[in-house]
This record gives sequence, C-alpha cells and structure tokens, in this order.
Amino acid sequence: MECNNVVTGLAQIVIVAESDTKGGTWDGANGALKQGREVYVRQPTTEQTLSSNQLLLNNGCTPLSWPTSNLEDLLAPIIHKSQIVQEKQQQASVKPDQLSLLAITNE
Repeated sequence: MECNNVVTGLAQIVIVAESDTKGGTWDGANGALKQGREVYVRQPTTEQTLSSNQLLLNNGCTPLSWPTSNLEDLLAPIIHKSQIVQEKQQQASVKPDQLSLLAITNE
C-alpha cells in the first residue's frame, strides 16, 4: 500500500469516514499520523459500532462530529488549518537556483 504514503504525504489533512483495522484506509490514516499529518475521523455515535474509528481516535486522530446539521460550519476550521499548512509548506520549499533539462534518446 505504498500509494497511501504518497497520497497522505501530499495531503495537508486527512479525513476518514469509516475504517476497518486492516486495509488501505487504516494504513493510510496511521501512515498520515506517522508523517505528522492532521487526521480527522468520524466519531462514532452511541448507536454506531465503528470500533476501528474509535481505535484511530485512540491513536491520536482528531474526532469529527457526524452527522452534522451544518457541514460548512464543521469543515470551515479544517479547511482553514489545511490552508495554513499549505502556506507553511510553500514557504519552506526550496526554490531551485538552476533549472535543468534532461533528455534521453534511444540513438
């Protein structure tokens, strides 16, 4: 599941709706935590049995209340955090002093 590391590495934040204790979502969420990404997980309600989501919350993910009456209000602070992370990443990125072009031919 190496592609999960690439996807979470490119993401500013990760949101998990539902996960099992194995598979791509589980690996991706835990990998994102190891990469220092902010991971939001749908918090189980009392009538739901999302035990894997609860395990992710126990591992350090941030709970995301669901269902919600106003999705915009719920996601606005998350999107704002994402924009801050993106700005920091852009400021920290090193701009190359020189651009190179590599051309390989089969001659």
